[in-house]
Amino acid sequence: MSEPKRDEATRRRLETRIYAALSAALLMGLAFQVNYLSYRHYDRWDWTEHSIYTLSDRTKAVLHDLDREVEIWILLSEAEQGFAELRNLLARYEAESSHITVHFVDPDRDPGAFREVAQRFELGGIQVGEGRLLSDVAAVIDSGQRHWEITRDDLISTNFDPLNDENSVELNVEGERAITGALVELATGRATRVCVTRGHGELTVAGSGRSLEGFAREVHRENLELTPIDTRGSAEIEAGCDAVAIIGPEVAFTAEEVDALRAYVRGGGNLFVALDPVIPQGRASFADLGIEDMLRDFGIRVERALVIEPNPALLPAGGGHPVGPFAVVGWGEHPITAPFASLGLPLVLSEVRAISPVDEGRATVLLTTSEQSYGETDVRGIVEGQVELGADAADIPGPVSVAVAATVEVTRPPSDDDESSEDEEHEAAGGRVVVIGDATMFASEYIAESTVVNGNFASAVIGWLTQREALIAIDGRSFEHHPVSMSQDDVSNLFLRVVVLIPLAFIFLGFAVWWNRRS
Repeated sequence: MSEPKRDEATRRRLETRIYAALSAALLMGLAFQVNYLSYRHYDRWDWTEHSIYTLSDRTKAVLHDLDREVEIWILLSEAEQGFAELRNLLARYEAESSHITVHFVDPDRDPGAFREVAQRFELGGIQVGEGRLLSDVAAVIDSGQRHWEITRDDLISTNFDPLNDENSVELNVEGERAITGALVELATGRATRVCVTRGHGELTVAGSGRSLEGFAREVHRENLELTPIDTRGSAEIEAGCDAVAIIGPEVAFTAEEVDALRAYVRGGGNLFVALDPVIPQGRASFADLGIEDMLRDFGIRVERALVIEPNPALLPAGGGHPVGPFAVVGWGEHPITAPFASLGLPLVLSEVRAISPVDEGRATVLLTTSEQSYGETDVRGIVEGQVELGADAADIPGPVSVAVAATVEVTRPPSDDDESSEDEEHEAAGGRVVVIGDATMFASEYIAESTVVNGNFASAVIGWLTQREALIAIDGRSFEHHPVSMSQDDVSNLFLRVVVLIPLAFIFLGFAVWWNRRS
C-alpha cells in the first residue's frame, strides 16, 4: 500500500474513533440530562384497569398543604394479599409530598424491628407465640410528639365471593381514607365533631336497632366524631359542634328547639337533616315534625309526598317494592355530588320523602329519582298496605328530587358604629344545610356495602357542611384480584416458549435479513 493511501486510511480510522467517542459522550450527556430532568420533575403514571394507585384530588390537596414531617410505619407482612397494592399506593404519597416518609416493617421477617416499633408507640394487642408477633394495629402515622394508629381492616380487607371463580378475590384497598384522615387529624389536632340530636325518636349514635353505629365506625378513621346532644330545654346549641345532624326523628321538635336550631344556622352553623316519612297510626297523612317551616325559610321544602319508584332496573334483583329499597342514580351539580356522578355506583334509599328547593336560586338539588318515578301525595293506600302504580294530577311527576343543599344567607341591620351604611343592610353568610328524605340510608348493611355509595355520600355531605374537603372524594378502592396458578405443564410450556421458541424466532429473523441483504 502506498504512503498516501496508508495515511488516508489512518486518518479515516482516527476520524471514526473521534466520532465514536463524541457520540458516546453526547449519548452519556443526553442520558444525564434525562435523569436530571426526571429527578427534578418526578411523576408516576397509573395504567391499572381500576386506577387503584391514583390518589384523589382531595388527598393531593391535603398533601400539598402538609407543612410538617410525617413518618408512616406499615406493620404488615409482605405475604398478605393486597400488600403490593398498598405499597404502590403509599409510593404515591411519597411522590406527592417530600414531607412523607414510609417505613415497612415485616413482623415475620424482622420481629426485632417490629417489637421496637410496637414498644416505641405503645401498641396494644402484642402477643409472642410460636415465633410470631401479632397486633391489631397495622400502621402508625407519626408526626413529632403525636401519632395515629390504623387497624388492618382500615388498610386492606378481603372479600371472598363463593359464587365467582374460586381464584377470584376482591381486595378493598381502603388505606387512602384512613391515612389521609390521620394526616388531617395530625394537622388539625382535633376531630370534626358532628352533634346528633336525640329525644325525638332519632337514630342513636350507638347501640342495636335504629342506630348510626356502622356509620360512626366508618367515619372514625377519617377523624370524624359523632356526639349525641340534647336540645330540649336548651336555648341554644351547645358550643363545639361543627355540624348538627337530625337523623330520622319521629317526634316533633318544640318551638324553643326550633328557635335554637334556626339561630344556630343563621349564626354560621351547619345542619344535616335526614327525614323518614312518619305516618302516625290511624292517620293517612304525614306527621308534622316541627322543623318544616324552618327548613322552608332556609330554601328547602319538605314535600308531603312519598316517592314511588316503579323502574325495575333500580329495584333489587328478583323484584322489589316500589316504595323501596331502590337505587338512586340521578346526581345534581354540586361539590357534594361531583365525585359520584361519574363513579357509576348507586345510592340505596327506602321509604323516601320528596324534598325540593323552594326556588332554584337559593338551593341545589343533590339527588333525583328516575323519570318513571313520582311523588305520591295520597298515602292512604300505602298505610293500608296497597300501592296502585300510576301518578295522578295531585302527585309530583318524576324525576323527583329527594335531597337538597342550601347555603343560608341572612341580613342584619348595621351596627351603630357603621355610619357609612346607616340606611343599608349588611349581608352576612349563615350556615350550610343539607336535607335528604330518608334516614334508612344509614343502615349498617348499606354503609358497609362496597357496591353502593351510602357511606361515602354521607361523609361527603358532612365534608361539605364542615368545609373538610378531604371527606368528599376519598374512596376505598375495590378491584378483582386474580392470583396466578400454574401447573407443571404450564411451566414446561412457558419454558419452551420463552427459552427456546422466542430466541429461535429472533435467530431466524436475523438470518432472513442477512440473506436478503446478501442477495
